[in-house]
Amino acid sequence: DDELSATPEKQPAPTPAPATEPVAPPAPAAKKKRRLGIFKSKGDGRETDLRKLVAPDATASSFAMLLGKILTFGAPGRFPNALTILGSDMPMEDFDVDKAKEMLIESRLSAGLEVTQSAEIFANVVNCMLIDIVDLASSSLKEKESKITVDAVNIVVDFMNHAASLYEAVAEGATITPVTYSGALAKSKLEQMYSQYAVGGMMNMEGIADDFDSRVALLQDVFSINEKKAEGLMLKAMQKNMMEMMKNGGGEGMEEMMAGMGMDPSALMGGGAGGEGMDPEQLKSMLLELKQAKDRGEISNEELDSVRSMFKETFGSTLDDIMKDTDGASAEDLEVLELMKDVLG
Repeated sequence: DDELSATPEKQPAPTPAPATEPVAPPAPAAKKKRRLGIFKSKGDGRETDLRKLVAPDATASSFAMLLGKILTFGAPGRFPNALTILGSDMPMEDFDVDKAKEMLIESRLSAGLEVTQSAEIFANVVNCMLIDIVDLASSSLKEKESKITVDAVNIVVDFMNHAASLYEAVAEGATITPVTYSGALAKSKLEQMYSQYAVGGMMNMEGIADDFDSRVALLQDVFSINEKKAEGLMLKAMQKNMMEMMKNGGGEGMEEMMAGMGMDPSALMGGGAGGEGMDPEQLKSMLLELKQAKDRGEISNEELDSVRSMFKETFGSTLDDIMKDTDGASAEDLEVLELMKDVLG
């Protein structure tokens, strides 16, 4: 009983754990450097070196060699490097699409290729040559005259259409991943070529090809530019061209009409010396495009502010100030001003 009634011994308090120094959080992992300026990686696995496709040990190298030579007819003089690899002994003196198809079919059958194999060889050869011709066209961007770029890109589109005309003979309807540019040009250069080509065609309505819309769409696909991005590029290029047209094509007349500087207002709409003024239909067409884009909600407030600033910088006055002084302006001039107000107001 005495043992049961005894007060239990008090247990010693646990020794507190020694204080630990705070542990520094782990350093963040170093981010991989982004491949700046590269628009599209070679993720599709297609060959970019033509030499490998026509090497003696390559699959159906004679077929690839023939195809490469026939493809050069799509852009004469634009493939000096490719012809160094392919040789100068061309399969025909002048291009004939039916003869070219016959030769490709015969070569494909002789090599024992399945249509899926020949289709991929076609895509690889076109891929190599597309890189060459696009890289060459990009050199035109340093020129002040945008028409030089438009002409250079036109040749790129001609080449792609030329290649497409041969596809059935090579592939007989086989479905492959479309060929897109997979070279090392900066994304900005591809976008610049696209926008200059698209807007350049719009500015030259008389010389525009009947299939211009489809040519622009093909270039958009080849450069892998999505629809939203393409619309934004077009919009910015149109804004820039509108301001340049107004300043350079009819700037003196615009200054007189808008700022009362005492010069002939008819110069605004093409009445300048030598008939080199701005075409009113071109300007109205551009303004209508901008208005429709604004109505669709495709132009942000920031973009509108940018255009307003560009306008003021170009003409030294805001549109509101100019609208207050339209004495002597023709009905056509006023129509343009109203459209501008609809866009910028």
